[in-house]
Amino acid sequence: MVMVRKNSQAGVPFQVAVIGAGASGTLVTAQFRKLAPNRRLALIGNAPRPARGVAYESPYRANLLNVAAGNMSAFPDNKNHFVDWIKDRLADTDAGTFAPRTLYGEYLANILDEASHQTENIEYISDTAVGLSRQKDFWIVRLENGSSLAAYSVVLAFGNLLAPSDPIDFSAVKANYWRNPWDPDVALRLDSDAPVLLIGTGLTMVDVALSLREMDHRGPIHAISRHGRLYQSHKPYQARPLPELPKEFKSPVGALHWIRQQVRTAKQTGSDWRAVIDSLRPHTAMIWQSWNLHQRASFLRHARNLWDIHRHRMSPEVSDQLSIFIEDRTLVIHRGRLVSAIQNGQNADVTWKDTDSGDLHTLNVARIVNCTGPSRDYSNIQSPLIAGLRAAGWIVPDALRLGFETDSDGRFIAANGQPAQGLFTLGPVRIPALWESIAIPEIRNQALALAELLVSEMVETQVSA
Repeated sequence: MVMVRKNSQAGVPFQVAVIGAGASGTLVTAQFRKLAPNRRLALIGNAPRPARGVAYESPYRANLLNVAAGNMSAFPDNKNHFVDWIKDRLADTDAGTFAPRTLYGEYLANILDEASHQTENIEYISDTAVGLSRQKDFWIVRLENGSSLAAYSVVLAFGNLLAPSDPIDFSAVKANYWRNPWDPDVALRLDSDAPVLLIGTGLTMVDVALSLREMDHRGPIHAISRHGRLYQSHKPYQARPLPELPKEFKSPVGALHWIRQQVRTAKQTGSDWRAVIDSLRPHTAMIWQSWNLHQRASFLRHARNLWDIHRHRMSPEVSDQLSIFIEDRTLVIHRGRLVSAIQNGQNADVTWKDTDSGDLHTLNVARIVNCTGPSRDYSNIQSPLIAGLRAAGWIVPDALRLGFETDSDGRFIAANGQPAQGLFTLGPVRIPALWESIAIPEIRNQALALAELLVSEMVETQVSA
C-alpha cells in the first residue's frame, strides 16, 4: 500500500511535483527516486488505487496485455524485471506470456510502494491538483483541499485522462450508455441474455467483450466502426532490422507504397508482414517529425486505421477467443456509422448506416459502450488545472488535437513559442511530437530520460547558484 505522509518539511519546496499517479507518474517517480534518493518529490493523485491508471485498473482477468511480458519491464536497464516479478504470481510464465492487465497494475503498484517506502523523500498526496502557477523560481500547485505546495519542476503525467468522444447524441438513452469503457462495472448489472452494442472494433472493444463473457453474459454483442476492421494478433517472426530509413518515407503516400511493397516481398519469401511493420518502430518518431502538418493530417485521415490495426496487436489467446465469438455469431461486426439513439422501453434503439450499401439499420440493445479509445483533444477541457494552464498560455493543444505541444525533452511549449521552464510531461500527451507515445516500452524510456533531465537541471541550478 502506498504510504501517505504529511509534509514533514512544510513550506520547503519539493524538487519535483508529479501530477498524476498512474503508470506514467509512477515510472518517472521510481526513476527519480533511484537517481536522486535524497531529493524530495511529491506525487499527487486521487485514484483509490494509485499507480494503475486507466489501462491497468481492469478487474477482469480476461483482459490481457497486448505486449508480451518480456517487453513490459518498467525499467529499460532491467528487461527481465517484470518477468522475474510475475513468475512468483502466475504459473508457467515466461517472456512470451501475455499477462492479465490487472496483474500488471499490481506490478506498478508494487514499484510505487517500494519507491515510497525506501525513502521518506517520496511523498504521495491523495488529492486533486486544481491549479498551477509560476512564482519566481517555483511552481505553486493548488490542491482541491485548499492547501498548496511549491516545486522547482512539475511533471504533468495525465496518461489517458479523457474519456472517448461521443460520436452522436446519447442524451435520450443516458441509462443505457456507458461513455467510459474502463469503468470497473461496465460488465455488471446486465441480464445474461441482454443485447449489447460496442462502438468501435479496436482493442478496447475486445477487452469489453471479454469482460462481458467473464461475467457470464451470453447475449448477442454487436460492434460497429466505420471500417469494421479488427486488430491483428501477435505471431513469432524472424526480425528484419531496417538500418536506414528509405527515401519513400518523405510522405505518407510514399511510406504506404513502401510498406505494401515490402509486405508483398515478405509474403513471397516466406517472411511475415509483422517483421516489416516492426522494423519501422525505431524510426517512427523521425518519420512523424519529418512530415509537415498537412502530411500528418493526411495520414490521420487515410492511413491511421490501417497502421493501428497492424502496429498494435492482441495476444494470440485473445485473438483465438475473438474468432470463436465471431464464428458462433455471438459477436457481430458491422461496418458503418451511428445515426441516432432513442429510448424504447428499458432498451435503446440505435440506428446506423451501412458504409457499403448506405442502408439504415436499427439495433435494439440494453447497453451501449463507447470503445473508440480515449480522446486526445484538450482544447475545450474545462478541468480547473488544464483550463487554467491553457488560459495562462503555459500549455498549448496541438493543431491536430492529439495532445499538447512539447519539445524533444518533454517540456511543454508555451503560447509564446518557448519551452515552459520546469514544466514537463510524458506518455500520451507527447503524441504530437513523437506519434508513438502510449505503450510501456516508450513510456519507460521517456520516464528514465525525464528523470535524468530533472536531476541534471537540479545539479546545474546548484552549480550556477
